[in-house]
Amino acid sequence: MAAALRLRLLARRFLLVTLVVIGAICGVLAVAFHKFVEFAYAQLIGHALVRHGIQRIALIIITPAVVFAFIAWAIRRFAPRAVGANLARVRMAYNNDPKLLGPRSILATFIATPLSLGAGAPLGPEGPIVVITSGVSAAIGRALGLPRKLVRGMIPVGVAAGIAAIFNAPITGVVFALEEVVGTADRGLLGGVLVGAVAAAVVERMLLGGTALLAAPKSTWHNAGELLGFAVVGVIAGLVSGTSIAFAHRLKRAFARAVPSMVRRAALAGLLVGGAGLIAPSILGVGYESVSRWLHGGGTFEETSIAFIVKAAIFVVAITGGILGGSFAPSLFIGTALGAAVGFALRDVFPHTNPSAYALVGMGSFFAGLLRSPIAAVLIVIEVTGDYDLVLPLMLGVSIAIAISRRISPLSVVEQQMIDEGYVEDQESSDPLAGVKVSEAMTAEPLTILESDELPQAMTHRIHPVVDGEGRLVGIVRRGQGMLEQPLLVANADDDVLDIVARMRMAGVDRCPVIDRLTRRVVGFLSPSDILRARMRLSAE
Repeated sequence: MAAALRLRLLARRFLLVTLVVIGAICGVLAVAFHKFVEFAYAQLIGHALVRHGIQRIALIIITPAVVFAFIAWAIRRFAPRAVGANLARVRMAYNNDPKLLGPRSILATFIATPLSLGAGAPLGPEGPIVVITSGVSAAIGRALGLPRKLVRGMIPVGVAAGIAAIFNAPITGVVFALEEVVGTADRGLLGGVLVGAVAAAVVERMLLGGTALLAAPKSTWHNAGELLGFAVVGVIAGLVSGTSIAFAHRLKRAFARAVPSMVRRAALAGLLVGGAGLIAPSILGVGYESVSRWLHGGGTFEETSIAFIVKAAIFVVAITGGILGGSFAPSLFIGTALGAAVGFALRDVFPHTNPSAYALVGMGSFFAGLLRSPIAAVLIVIEVTGDYDLVLPLMLGVSIAIAISRRISPLSVVEQQMIDEGYVEDQESSDPLAGVKVSEAMTAEPLTILESDELPQAMTHRIHPVVDGEGRLVGIVRRGQGMLEQPLLVANADDDVLDIVARMRMAGVDRCPVIDRLTRRVVGFLSPSDILRARMRLSAE
């Protein structure tokens, strides 16, 4: 008995040391990532912004388009699992697919996302950082031979550590990990998440001297009548955040149909981002400098209202166009600009109005409306200001924003992105096709057409793949049309069938060519009859 107790005590101490080490590593990674973003920004879009005349205009428009297109090509070629929304990837990895946080995905996120943000992507670093820190946390757990349940628990540990290191806000990191990833406050998990977040925050203080990357002064409000103004901020935040989620869902499907090529979509989105940057340069990149200035009471009504409108619109374009970056920072930017604009407008009527207080309430309200993490939304404002005076207005704005946003879009932006990317719910695990690869269901060696041959008018099937001399996919041709076009969806042989079925639904198609991931040669074709035959065969086994 004594030996068993000593062994259990040693195991707990080992786990505690492991959590501290993981938190420290995550803190270093988060700080290094943020420095990489700052460097890339200075070299890319920052370089364009300091130019003058026609050169400035050309560089602001061209830089995002070229960089985003290159990143899309590189990601699709070398790390296809790195495609997709960051927080959605982390949540899906925690639920049922740890491969989404594999080494190649982590490395691609660490290299490509700073380039994307540095080129002016109107997104943020927090989502990519939690992909990196949660992936590294889980990888360390696997390397140490920890049980699968503990390895899975390392994912929210990495999330909390990443957020804590960025904002020097360990409590917000813990709550955000529990609200956004876990969904429940499991007591065993809570302790590990807290240890990791504290360790990361300590490392951040050591490396950055305790200076948070986003800081704000204490702000006050004067009378109960101002609660009406704070409620207005919550209403607008709820309307815009809910509409953004719903519109992004529809725009993504339309965008994919109109521009099937991921590279071309990224380039087009880059041109739109550059054009928006000419209207409001502050929307380019992460934008923490502008956020900090508005939180300190700087800016004007015209500046903040334009920034709010342009950033909200281009944020939707960015997340639907496949641009790399997170939703965390844009929600803070949009909300701060909204609150500051309302504060400046009210100050013209009530001279004692404090715009920085409205900026803080707007920041928390829009964050809550978009991500549906109400406790984290309140805590992040409290932790970055160190002030509790705004708790009541914050709770009012956050509750109103979530209520209105949920009426417009029942799902948060992360939940909607998970569905858009073909996330398979747990209840579908009993489906006979669960875990089945496309290669096990497809028709192998389909009839193909060489691109050098004349495209036929009469064909055996509704769709035929068109290939080059080495069998690589060039496009498809439909029966009765006789013209080459790009497929709306291409499956890889090692993809999950249920994942492809969900993507078919999103793309509005019911069949697609299948290629080898490495060679891009056509190896099969997946149609409704193939899926039905596979389901019947597996159900009978």
